[in-house]
Amino acid sequence: MTFDIGNFLGGFVQKAIKRLFLSFIIILEDFRDDGRMSDEEFQRIRKRILDSGNDVIRDIVGELQNFDFIFKEGYNKETNSKETNSKE
Repeated sequence: MTFDIGNFLGGFVQKAIKRLFLSFIIILEDFRDDGRMSDEEFQRIRKRILDSGNDVIRDIVGELQNFDFIFKEGYNKETNSKETNSKE
C-alpha cells in the first residue's frame, strides 16, 4: 500500500481552509438576515471570501508540490503509527 503524504496534506489543507471560509459566510448570512447588510453587500463580500479562500488553497497546495516528504525511521506509513522494537 502506498501513501502519498503530499496529497494527504493538500487535501487536509483544502478541507481546513474551506471550513474556515464557510464559517465566515455563515456569519455573513447572520448579518444579512439581521438586516445589517443588503443582499447586494452580502453577495459582494461572499464572493471576496470565496475567491480569497480558493486563492489560498491553490497557493498552499501548489507550494506543497515543491517538497518531498519522507517518513522517519521506525514509522510505519501503512498503519500511520510509530513502530516499536520490543524484544520479549
